[in-house]
Amino acid sequence: MSTATLSAPAAAVSTALMLTENWLNTVFPQDLYSVARAPGDDPAHLPALVVSRIGADDVPVLVVAVTDEPVTAATGERTGAYAAHGAREVWVLEVRARLLHTFRGPQPDPTAPHGYSFSQVRAHPQYALVSPLAAELHLAQVVNLLPW
Repeated sequence: MSTATLSAPAAAVSTALMLTENWLNTVFPQDLYSVARAPGDDPAHLPALVVSRIGADDVPVLVVAVTDEPVTAATGERTGAYAAHGAREVWVLEVRARLLHTFRGPQPDPTAPHGYSFSQVRAHPQYALVSPLAAELHLAQVVNLLPW
């Protein structure tokens, strides 16, 4: 029986994904929302969690992507793809920098690769309090979504 070991960055991303998934499962009632890992077959996409309202045609209310790489303009372009699929909000958790980037206010954008972009983009440091738009009463400190 062989055991695959993850590199330190991959382990950190995996841990952040698990911590965030656990928190989302406590925030969003399971009888109203689905919290699921997005399929990870495409290497161009970051590991992600998708929160959808049950019975609402699987339109995501929140997508959380986790990365160990710096957030770049390409990351912003990828968030536009989520907006094109109806996501109201996207979070990108940058593990190494210990930042949470929030993308809110999807809007049509003819200059964006996927036809959509977000009007509000913010970077939150590790001690900031954040909450999803769909569950504004539930605050999380960014550091609690990060490993170590």
